[in-house]
Amino acid sequence: MRGLTASIADGGFDSRRLLGLAMNTPQQRTRDYLTSQGYLCATVESKKSFPDRKKRPCRSCGHQPLISVSADLFNVFDVLALHPNGLLPVTFVQTTSRANHSTRRNKILSSMEAKLVLLSGCAILLQSWAKTDGRWEAKDEWITLKDYKSALHYPSDVPGLLEIKRKAKRPDLPAGSVLPLEPDDTEEALPPGRAYKRKPVVDKDLPF
Repeated sequence: MRGLTASIADGGFDSRRLLGLAMNTPQQRTRDYLTSQGYLCATVESKKSFPDRKKRPCRSCGHQPLISVSADLFNVFDVLALHPNGLLPVTFVQTTSRANHSTRRNKILSSMEAKLVLLSGCAILLQSWAKTDGRWEAKDEWITLKDYKSALHYPSDVPGLLEIKRKAKRPDLPAGSVLPLEPDDTEEALPPGRAYKRKPVVDKDLPF
């Protein structure tokens, strides 16, 4: 079994590797393997809690039962791995089962944050697991900037990413148009809580 130092120099891990790990989750198997290769690993997914609307509140105190949902870092990564020798890049890892390998790959490639991770000099590893003859087999795929060559609209910096997200929440108005946020100077001020009366908008007044 080859170590990570040699495999990264060759462009990635061995694509097929058999391990006798007995852990139940792909994330735990990945962490154990990377740790055995000298990596310092940490789980970077978080837990978010939301009210479970399918359950009734407690009759005594009114508490609403909660449902817990896992959220990956940047909605993509499960594990962060770094090697203290200083020669290997910080690695962001997405780990999954073999059946979901292609789904997780598409998830990474659809992430604009993942591209920025690569531009920062870090590495991205997709590792999936399947059992063969009673032993766990890991399949590793390194995601590189070449995989984003068709995503020309993805930003190359954080301001560009924030601007795309802003437009997704608050689209820009058509050129030359404004929202009637303030009353006209000719309108008489009304008491608090009263709405201003405006003339109906006709088609010829629309900017589009």
